[in-house]
Amino acid sequence: MNKILGLFAAAVFSLGASAAQAQFSDNKVKIGVLDDFSGQFCLGNCMGPVNAVRIAADEFHNKIGDVPIEIIWGDHQNKPDIGVSLANKWYDLEQVDVIVDVVNSSVALAVQNIARSKNKAVLYSTAGSSDLTGKQCAPYSAHWTYDTYQFGKTIGEAVPYLGKSWFIVATDFAYGKILATQIKANVEKAGGKVLGTIFHPFNVNDASSFILQAQASKADVIALANSGNDMTNTIKAAKEFGLVDSGVKIVPISLDLPFVEQQGGLNVVGGMFLPLPWYPGATGEKGLAYSKEFQKRQGTPAPYLFVGLYSAVRTYLLAAQATKTDNPKSIFDYMRAHVIDDAFTKHGVLRPDGRMVHDVYLSSSRNPQNPKARTISRS
Repeated sequence: MNKILGLFAAAVFSLGASAAQAQFSDNKVKIGVLDDFSGQFCLGNCMGPVNAVRIAADEFHNKIGDVPIEIIWGDHQNKPDIGVSLANKWYDLEQVDVIVDVVNSSVALAVQNIARSKNKAVLYSTAGSSDLTGKQCAPYSAHWTYDTYQFGKTIGEAVPYLGKSWFIVATDFAYGKILATQIKANVEKAGGKVLGTIFHPFNVNDASSFILQAQASKADVIALANSGNDMTNTIKAAKEFGLVDSGVKIVPISLDLPFVEQQGGLNVVGGMFLPLPWYPGATGEKGLAYSKEFQKRQGTPAPYLFVGLYSAVRTYLLAAQATKTDNPKSIFDYMRAHVIDDAFTKHGVLRPDGRMVHDVYLSSSRNPQNPKARTISRS
C-alpha cells in the first residue's frame, strides 16, 4: 500500500512540475525587437535597442528559472505593412511572447491592431503617439518612455519659463500631427497662444522655408514636433537663420542629450530647451551604472529611449519571473500592481490604459554633460 501511495505521490509531483513548466508556452521567453535598422531612425550601428534589451536579459542571466530568454530583431523599414507582416509572423509562427520598442508611430499603431486582435503583449519605447494608450489602446500593451500627451503636458507647464507665443513645426505623419495638437492644447491651457503650425513632409532635406515661416510669426518659442533627420535639418536651419542668437527659444522636443553633438554640438544647440524623460543623473547610481554598461556595449552614450526600453523589458521579465508564466494577462496584472524602480525611474507606475507614469524634466542644453534640469511634470 505504501509503495502504491509513493508511486501516486511521485506521479502527482511529476504532473505538477510539467504543469508549472507548461506555463511558459514553448519553454522559452522570446522577445522580438521591431525597429528601424536601416533608415533615418537607425542610430550608429543600429543595435542600440537590441543592446538595451540584452542588458535587461543579462540581469536575469538570460533565463527565467530554467527557461531561456531568446532575443530576435527585425527591420520594419518604417513601413506599416512590413511591421504588420513581421508581427504576424513572430506571434503566429515564431512564438514571440512580446514585441518591443517599435519606433515610428504609424508602424506602432498598425502593430497595435495585431497585438490587440491576438491578445499578445507589446512594449513601446520609441513610438510616440498617445493614441496607443487612447482610442487605439490594447489590453496587453504598455507605452513606457514618452508619448505625445506627455510631451504636450510638459510643454504646457513650461510656458511660464519659455514664453507665451508659440509656433509649431511638425512632421506631416502620425507622430507630428498628434504632437502638434497636444502642444497647441496645452500651450493655450497655460494661457499662451499658438500663432501658427506648419507640417512638412516626412524625411525632408531642406527645412529653410518652414523655419522662415516660423521666424516671420515673431513667436517667442518655436516647438519642433519632428524627429530623426527631419529634426536635424530643422535645427540646422534655425541656426543658419539666426533664430537662437536672436533670442527666440527653440524646443526640439525629440532631441536627447547624447545626440547634441550630431546636431553640431553646443555651437548649434546651445540655448535650446529639451523636455527629457530621463538623463543619467536622474536616477542616481542605477542610471549611471546603466549608462556605463550601454556605452561599453554600444560605443555611444545612453539615450533615454533605450534606457526606457531596458526598463520596460526588465519589468516584463520581473513579472514573468514572479508569476512563472508568459501569459500576458498575468504579467500585465503584476506590472500594474508594482512600483517600477530601476535605472529609468525611481517610482514609475503602469496605469490600466498602458501609460507608464514617471517624471519628466525640462533641460537647458547649455551643458549636455551636466544638464540644468528642472522636474517639470509627472505624466
